[in-house]
Amino acid sequence: MDENRIYKTTNYGLFKLKFGNRPIDAGHVNKLRRSMSKEFIKTPITVNKKMEICDGQHRFTAIKALGLPIFYRVSTENLDTIRTMNQNNKNWTFDDYLASFVALESRQDGNIGPYTQFNVFKKQTKLPNAVCLAMLKGNKSKTATTDFKNGKFEIPPGQFSVATKQAKMIMEVGDYYDGYKKAKFIMAMLSLFQDEQFSFKKFIKKLSMNRNKLYHCVNTLDYIDAIERLYNWGNATKVKFRRYHA
Repeated sequence: MDENRIYKTTNYGLFKLKFGNRPIDAGHVNKLRRSMSKEFIKTPITVNKKMEICDGQHRFTAIKALGLPIFYRVSTENLDTIRTMNQNNKNWTFDDYLASFVALESRQDGNIGPYTQFNVFKKQTKLPNAVCLAMLKGNKSKTATTDFKNGKFEIPPGQFSVATKQAKMIMEVGDYYDGYKKAKFIMAMLSLFQDEQFSFKKFIKKLSMNRNKLYHCVNTLDYIDAIERLYNWGNATKVKFRRYHA
């Protein structure tokens, strides 16, 4: 087939969804259907030589539902290019990238990949993506999100177990503080976990005795200040926690 030619068909069975592409967003499909019902713009989808849809799976799904003709072109682009192409249409979300890489890892033999581990950790903890990323990386790298989207995400040896233990402690805080899943609070806790002066057992005991001393804060440093005051409450000797960048 000619890459420069636009083809037309109503044989929807010719096409396949590309394995490893982002999941279909039903809301986006419905939005496209409403728009196409008013005015059908013949924007072609892109497929590879196997007739797998590389770009335009949402458009294809909407067009198929409406019974309209599919306009398509054939390309040799790979999945990495698909992700880049989609940035010009409906941007991929963090969860889109996650689902894509998890799907690709599912085809690999051997050990569970880092994206699958991330997905397991996220489902177990129900914590925000940014928090899961920081916990599994063990730091707050400026390039962590970019590396994640580029397929370069890695979990340092032993860090999954560390993060799981930390997550359990953070969940325990939820018995006394309803903001325990706030990203800024968790980042403060990750900072404190690195401080040898900090005892989680002592902290949770103080919190259980006087939970109103832990309140919502606007940033991580304010949370550390609040936790420090609670931690020192009733103590003759006060501790000063170091401020790490978790």
